[in-house]
Order: sequence, then structure tokens, then C-alpha cells
Amino acid sequence: MRFRHYITAFITLFLIGCSDFTEPQSKDISLFNDFLKQTEVINNSIHVESTYDKKSKLFKPVLAIQRKKLAEAEEDLKPLVEKGDPEAMFWMAKIIYRSSVNDTPKALNLLQKAAENNPYAAMALFPDNRECQRYFNGFCEDKWIDKAKKLFIEQSKNGDVRAEFYIEKLKRKHDVYISAIINAAENNYLYPMVEYAEKVLLNSNSSSDMKKMAISLLRYGRERQFIPAIDMLMGVEIQSGNKNTEEFNTLFSEAINLGSNAAWEMMGISAIKDQSNSNINKYTIAKAIYDFSGDEFALAFTKPIENKKDLAIANKKAQEMVDAVEDVIYIDGAHPRQD
Repeated sequence: MRFRHYITAFITLFLIGCSDFTEPQSKDISLFNDFLKQTEVINNSIHVESTYDKKSKLFKPVLAIQRKKLAEAEEDLKPLVEKGDPEAMFWMAKIIYRSSVNDTPKALNLLQKAAENNPYAAMALFPDNRECQRYFNGFCEDKWIDKAKKLFIEQSKNGDVRAEFYIEKLKRKHDVYISAIINAAENNYLYPMVEYAEKVLLNSNSSSDMKKMAISLLRYGRERQFIPAIDMLMGVEIQSGNKNTEEFNTLFSEAINLGSNAAWEMMGISAIKDQSNSNINKYTIAKAIYDFSGDEFALAFTKPIENKKDLAIANKKAQEMVDAVEDVIYIDGAHPRQD
């Protein structure tokens, strides 16, 4: 769940610290405030932040990864991997790299092959990449930094906003990094801004002005229906003890409608804990969650529905709940897993 990630990230930040150039600084406040003042809420299509278009051969498997249906994603990726598709090889590696001891070397092999043509695979093999150090220790080399830079430059020639951001970030200069975050946000790539806000909020030394700015950045993401921003705002409310407020309930409702994994998991927990809820209602919600993300947790706390007519109605309602969520991909090569 995203909220658990919020706590885990705090522990990680405490243990390893931040690299100097990405460390939030008080002088950033004026830059971000100027950016926020100049922007307006635009009612863009929800697809504005989607990493892949629905016509892409990778849309279905990557959406499955986002929703934690890893077995389904692996099955869809196999034929693409067999054809040597670098992007598919990258995503396959990100599915299997920590599945088992036997799969880890397979994932490394896939990443190394993909990294010749995919900058995100190259980034996964950077010397300072924590996941690389943990699972592929001894194979995290400097050569992949230069490789990623060259590949991002090629992608940027086609107007790839993500590539443009990472070209600037890899210059490892704070002012350049902040400008890149703002430029990315102006072009609807919001993950860097959300990451920055998260660092501010997780740092116990952040001033009240810094935290206020971070919340404003997350609200900017929320206005553009960016799920990670909404998830983090929910996490902030929970950490502040405001789980039962109107603000949290509004955030929660938005997150459910947009397809937040964290919100759907929370919906299941709330349904099974609510003693006033009928078994049919509990089952309907639990079945919807299972169909949405493959999560069986809530189903384990429901009783079987013996009446076939009631079961059919519940299953239909569950599917309608899933179908109401627009299929939008917000994970990307730099943020491939949400667990």
C-alpha cells in the first residue's frame, strides 16, 4: 500500500540520506511558488499523464504491473521479450528480479541486454541504484551512466518529456534539477515534482514553509488527477490523524474513482470491518478488488453466496465498479513498481 511505502521511504531516507544535488533547499521555495502562481487548473483529459497510449503493445502488460497483476503481465510480455523488444525486456526484468533466487540472474541478463537500447534499463544498473546493489551487486557499473545519457538524448529528439528531465537530472546540479522538475511539470510529467515533495515531507528538518510548499505541489498534482500525488496527500492526512475528515474522504473518493491501488485496498479493509455491511455488499466490494488488482485479501473475509441469482448480481456490480475506472498508466521506467 502507498501509505506503507510512505513510512518505508522515511526509514530509507533516514538510513542513507539524500544525494546532495536532490536535497531540498529553502531557496527552492520562491522558484516553486512562482511556478504555482503562473499555472492554472486545466481540465485536460485524464490520459494526459498516461505513460502508454492504449494502442501501444505495452499498454496491457504495464497496466497489469501497475495493478500488481504480475502473472498476467508476465504472460503478455513473454512474446515481446522473445522477439527481443528492449522495453518489454526491461519490464519483464522488473517483474521477476526479486521473485526467486533463480529469477534474479535472468532479470540481470534481461536488463543488460535491454540497457543497450533502453535508458531506464541502464538506470537500473547505475552504481548508486539501491535495488541494483541489493540484487545485482558487482554488476552496477559506471558505464551505464554514459549509456543512459546517450539514449535519453536520442529519445529527447522526439520531444520525450521524461528523457528531457533525466538528461538534466543526470547533470547532478541542484539548480538544474529544480528547473527540470518545473519544466517536467509544465509538460505534464509530474512524478519528479511528487518525489521532491515527498523528500520535503519526510525530512524532519524541513521548515514549515518548505512543508507548505510541498503540500501545494501535491495539490497541483491532485488537480491534474495524478494518482501518486493524491495517494501522498491521503498519507499526509493519515499521519496527521485526519483520517475521518471531509478532506480525507474527498481524497479517498477521488483516488477510488481514478484507480489508486492504495485506496482500493483501503476500501476492502473498510468494507470487511464495517459490521453493518451485509455479506453481499462485502463480497461485491471484495470481488471488485480482486478483479481490479488480483488482491484476494478481502475475499477471504466474506462468506460464499449460495443463491446463484444474488451471486450473479454481485459479480455484475463488482465488474461495473472495475469498468468505471479509466485505464491510465502512471508508472514509468523510473518508477516501475508500486509495492
